[in-house]
Amino acid sequence: MDPLPRPEAIPGFYPENYYTHDAPVFSGPTARHAIGRLCLSIKLAILEGRFGYRIPEQWWEGAGGRGWARSVQALLPGFPGGRMVRFLSFRERGKLLDVGSGSGEFLTLMRELGWEVEGIEPDGRAAGQSTKLGLPVQRGGIEDAELRPGSYDAITLSHVIEHLLDPRAALERCVAALRPGGVLVSLSPNPTGWNARCLRAIWRELDPPRHLILPSPSGYQAILSGLPVRAEVSTSPMDMGFWWHWSRKNAGRSTTEVFETFWARAMDWIIGPLLVRFRPQAGEEVVCIATKNAGSPESAEGETKRRE
Repeated sequence: MDPLPRPEAIPGFYPENYYTHDAPVFSGPTARHAIGRLCLSIKLAILEGRFGYRIPEQWWEGAGGRGWARSVQALLPGFPGGRMVRFLSFRERGKLLDVGSGSGEFLTLMRELGWEVEGIEPDGRAAGQSTKLGLPVQRGGIEDAELRPGSYDAITLSHVIEHLLDPRAALERCVAALRPGGVLVSLSPNPTGWNARCLRAIWRELDPPRHLILPSPSGYQAILSGLPVRAEVSTSPMDMGFWWHWSRKNAGRSTTEVFETFWARAMDWIIGPLLVRFRPQAGEEVVCIATKNAGSPESAEGETKRRE
């Protein structure tokens, strides 16, 4: 955004029906039809086989079983399942902080999968939904949250960084709060992706005035420069067709609904994954995974406090 808004103006950009405010009570991943159960079964098999999670038996029952999916998952891309857990491998008794935790749906999922979870959420209504689920959530922003150095094994920000006036300061605070070897994951819209380049001004993920700064893959590297982390930045094709269709529909550019829906599904399942395979920076979403170095001053301080 140019010019950037004043901090006191930002809360007014979010309506009462903003999508993070309400969420259904989480009862495990579900699927309504046969194709959905097929996809869910593969995702669960990916979580089990590649990310080390122990999947609850009732989740497998909702997906229609596990046997065949275990053998197929090794042949498929890992991002459909990895996206469910924000690409975090399982850590026994790992402590997870979700920044911008909304109504707590992700935290509930990760708690079910064995993580010790906490959240930070600036919106009072969304934070209230989380506390009803028994989730420990601080109300406020990352800028003024109480974060002890070296306290967490993982910190996630899913579509949060683009809402912040100072992404560098936010990520610096997150890195300081990680333990040695801890992982910071930030997901956000890709302003240099295929949809952004083709759709230009009608790309829905521009979302003014709520999206203030959209870091590109190289932008994340610049933001993290000088911090004690090793960063891997890639892009994901997840929901590429969905955002293509919504952007055109929102701008009044849609043609035949059947064709638009078919093309969106083809982008999500076939075209998007192939495109990212050959053009790794073309995905719809930037995936930044930064692992904290061992031996940094704040790491040593946090590890000492944890042992005490």
